[in-house]
Amino acid sequence: MKYIKWKSLCITGLVCLSPILLGIALWDTLPDTIAIHFNMYNEPDNFASKEFAVFGLPLMMLVPQIISCMINDFNTHKHGERKKFTLVTKWIIPIMSVILQVVTLGYSLGWNLDIRKVTALMVSIIFLVIGNYLPKFDYIKNYNIDAEKAKKINRFIGFETVIMGILGLITIFMPPVTTVIWLFLLIPYAIIAVLYGLKIGYLKDKK
Repeated sequence: MKYIKWKSLCITGLVCLSPILLGIALWDTLPDTIAIHFNMYNEPDNFASKEFAVFGLPLMMLVPQIISCMINDFNTHKHGERKKFTLVTKWIIPIMSVILQVVTLGYSLGWNLDIRKVTALMVSIIFLVIGNYLPKFDYIKNYNIDAEKAKKINRFIGFETVIMGILGLITIFMPPVTTVIWLFLLIPYAIIAVLYGLKIGYLKDKK
């Protein structure tokens, strides 16, 4: 466990938990039951106690953040450091934790929010950021992939990811069902990326 960067884990972990302070500050004004899930028509379809919403949700976000940091640090230890990639991946969950908690508590206080649009916007931005970074990604050390082939794969997946981000932004201005269709497109998106990677990176060139 020596390779774990405890400072970044603690900082990002605390950011994940920081919305608890907002919940405590708003405690007396929050309803006893809070909506924590919504259908595509912005109608709440799952509720939880105020205690769970304020304390439980941030704690739930902390768990995948710890796993994300440990995986990043393990890969850094094994394959070399990629600062920009690590920065992006380590901060996705903390930022999501803050935004989602603000939106959840805000909705319970009567804010006029369209949860579908907020979620689609947040996920689309993540796709655009990662998609723009992937073509610059040289994380190929210790993988049996030619450098040029690896760059080609990264460019293709980056292009795919940016397209998905743009499509997600478009659905914000369209009927709710389009966002659902967009989410289902993640399946062929992933399959195409894997098949392209296998074709370029692993299959032997035909002579």
